[in-house]
Amino acid sequence: MKVLAVRHVKIEDLGMMEDIFKEKNWSFEYLDTPEGERLERPVEEYSLVVLLGGYMGAYEEEKYPFLKYEFQLIEETLKKEIPFLGICLGSQMLARVLGANVYRGKNGEEIGWFFVEKVSDDDLFEEFPDRLLVFQWHGDTFDLPDGATRVFTSERYENQGFVYEKAVGLQFHIEVGARTMKRWIETYRKELEEKRIDPGVLLETAEKEEKNLKHLLRSLLERMVKG
Repeated sequence: MKVLAVRHVKIEDLGMMEDIFKEKNWSFEYLDTPEGERLERPVEEYSLVVLLGGYMGAYEEEKYPFLKYEFQLIEETLKKEIPFLGICLGSQMLARVLGANVYRGKNGEEIGWFFVEKVSDDDLFEEFPDRLLVFQWHGDTFDLPDGATRVFTSERYENQGFVYEKAVGLQFHIEVGARTMKRWIETYRKELEEKRIDPGVLLETAEKEEKNLKHLLRSLLERMVKG
């Protein structure tokens, strides 16, 4: 089993997915597109493609030309029916490839731990509870693509997660555990202070929720590649 992870920021990596892949002896590699990296082998050699988060907007391809390449990569992945998981920016880019609008959220930024509600049944999320506490860090949102099924929603933003054929888009960061949270807090401490967000609460919650989130994430990944 081989996994491709498209990464925009070095510290915004696979997080707990790395642990799961190592446990299961799945190989994985990063493609750092902002550094000019491009695939050197056919995408069909991968069993799963993961597109991670980033500070850029899914509508800023003129400012960040590497996004154009990523849109092409998403299209090829969908066309060849390879399982695809988009997280945060990745979910927004997936939505845009599927023809939906991506834009600044009218209800402001979500930074911190928030509840999402499961609003439809899908086999990929069978083990997920009806209400789940997840970590969010985004200011953009998106419309639900035609043909997609909304799986998660929240009070502030309607579209928190969706499924389209073999592709999954999650607005929230299910991959973030305590290790990742520590790195993000260290790197983005000034921004958190400016927004009056308590880093201690972020880390404490990550430590508390990590075991459950990793279990759910493992279930999702296993079901995606088996499907």
